[in-house]
Amino acid sequence: MPTEHVHSRTDRRLRTEEKIISAAADLFLEFGYKTTTVRGIAKRAEVSVGRVMAAGDKDVLLVRCYDRWIAALQSGTYTLPARAHAIAEATPSARTDAKPAATSAVQNHLVGIFLPFLEFFAAHEDLSRDYAAALMRVAGKPQVFDTLAADLQDELSSSLISIGISEAYALASASALYDSYLGILFRWAASDMSLHEATEALSHSVAFHTQLRRPV
Repeated sequence: MPTEHVHSRTDRRLRTEEKIISAAADLFLEFGYKTTTVRGIAKRAEVSVGRVMAAGDKDVLLVRCYDRWIAALQSGTYTLPARAHAIAEATPSARTDAKPAATSAVQNHLVGIFLPFLEFFAAHEDLSRDYAAALMRVAGKPQVFDTLAADLQDELSSSLISIGISEAYALASASALYDSYLGILFRWAASDMSLHEATEALSHSVAFHTQLRRPV
């Protein structure tokens, strides 16, 4: 039937795109953005160069890879590679010292929500800088600004409400914290900011927003 044929064709296209994104992800992590080529992605995915370009140019593919990695980090299904663990362990501030402004369990929990993303950025600094640049060039709305953003803000607002902050303030603060997190990442991409400094900056933002309460 025609409908079944359309579904079958769509499924094949999605499977092919999945192969392309997986190939691009492997090559970006292994060789970096600049060294990876569309031809190399096509060869790794065992498809034509034209098929890769139909899925997106290098900027689009890098953004889609980061959407995937960020989704896995948010769901807790992504395991940082050995290099990332080495960086985190070599930087004591990543788990403790970098949170001078966060003193309550909720504040530490909120900072901890962001730590996997900061650690991923630290483990792949050059690639993450290329990602930040790609975000500025890619048209459309990447998931990091859409569904992924909404999911993370839901988690943040729930934690804020749990310490007595009104829902309206919690929603506003969750949005502000997410914007702070993105701002810190872009600032990091444009400077020599360290993992310690990035985590400390986020800690201060968390400390400020967890002090907000409903008007009396």
